[in-house]
Amino acid sequence: MDLAESLVQEKGYNGFSYAHIAGELKVKNAAIHYHFPTKEELGCAVIKRYRDRFQLWINNSRVKDLSPEEKLDWFFSIYTNTRADNGKVCLAGSLETEFNSLPASLRQETEALTSELLTWLEAALKEGRDAGVFRFGGEPASKAALILSSLQGALQMARALGTSKFHDVVKQHKADLLA
Repeated sequence: MDLAESLVQEKGYNGFSYAHIAGELKVKNAAIHYHFPTKEELGCAVIKRYRDRFQLWINNSRVKDLSPEEKLDWFFSIYTNTRADNGKVCLAGSLETEFNSLPASLRQETEALTSELLTWLEAALKEGRDAGVFRFGGEPASKAALILSSLQGALQMARALGTSKFHDVVKQHKADLLA
């Protein structure tokens, strides 16, 4: 599952096959098919596992008890850690890029993942604005969509232009919110 997630982030869902996984693990394709009869089932399991991890993180008291600014830093760190991992993009962003060519079950899981990310970020932004920590115009849902799409795009851009461009985007979001 770790390798499949990594391949989706590096090559996209349509860019890898069981042969990539089998070769890396030095097993036969049949060994993978035993656990995941179809690539679609493997893809759904990868997304579901990521969604479960995200729910564990956001429901952890260490994250729940953070200040609004610390919550924002924590959220940004998800993407910073992705970028630090050899130019990979976030799982949701990779799948959204290929959305129209994904099987229906993967599209549903991708929609659910993206919705969960946006819902959490929207709540964190609202909390920060209500506390007087963040300043921004418009609705928290719109700002959350802007930030998430910007982070995903910055990860893509960093593949071509380097990590500094990604970090510039994160710094700009923080500066805009804390202005």
